[in-house]
Amino acid sequence: MSIGKRQPEFIFCRIFAALVGTPIMAYVTRRKLEFALYDLSQGRKVIDVAMDYGFGTHAGFTKAFKKCFGYPPSLFHMHVSAQPPGKPAIGLIQSNIGGMKNMHVQIVEKESFLVVGFESRHTMPQVKRVSDIPAFWNTLSLEFGPLLSRLHHTFTLSEHCEYSVCYNVDESTGEFSWLLGVGVDNREDLGKIEADMRQKEMPGGLYAVFTTPRVPEQEYPQSIADTWREILTKWLPDSPYEYDESRLDFERYDERDHAWLHEGTCQMEIAIPVRKRS
Repeated sequence: MSIGKRQPEFIFCRIFAALVGTPIMAYVTRRKLEFALYDLSQGRKVIDVAMDYGFGTHAGFTKAFKKCFGYPPSLFHMHVSAQPPGKPAIGLIQSNIGGMKNMHVQIVEKESFLVVGFESRHTMPQVKRVSDIPAFWNTLSLEFGPLLSRLHHTFTLSEHCEYSVCYNVDESTGEFSWLLGVGVDNREDLGKIEADMRQKEMPGGLYAVFTTPRVPEQEYPQSIADTWREILTKWLPDSPYEYDESRLDFERYDERDHAWLHEGTCQMEIAIPVRKRS
């Protein structure tokens, strides 16, 4: 008799999985995490949000988030401006769960390299995501044009590009360190590092490298933000990879970042450290 009572539930679950492309409980968990993440972006405490959505502890929420999306919630908070989850139709659910099919990505093995540049400390309410930072260059205390010129004139660089790296995230205050610098691959240049410069060793390993679309300069910051959102909400959660927290993601700006060289358009690269899902 118990089997008979459970049959409609079983049939519903089978139909849901066939239509949506994911088991119903996996979908429910994902939606709860999406709403919880939005609540966190509004300044609520992690433990309060975790309790509200049935995760019990900060660690339990973080573990569930990593299992579902393949990266820690702090990564999403850093790179994407959270919005209230909408009420998706079946087709949109299938698109979101299934991942972004047409996103161009290269999975590459990179050697370790050194970034030398200038470090500044920011708070996420001021700079809500890393892709916002270019829009804040004129309002931050550092004048990046002269500083970048110093870097390019100080070191013997094998390529003309800059790196943007974020680290030392304090989830309780929203503070993080941001390093804007260049890749120094000539070890003889180490003696040229000046007192106000900082260096960051970037370990080698497997990276997923994404290239933003080439867009007009005025659309560039939004293009970077949109690419981060696509990576973290569509590609990474359903890829065979997960974020490797032992290393750092970074943004790479080469000559394609210079609008005057490309008829007013720009593009750049986003590199995510990954490993095969266990």
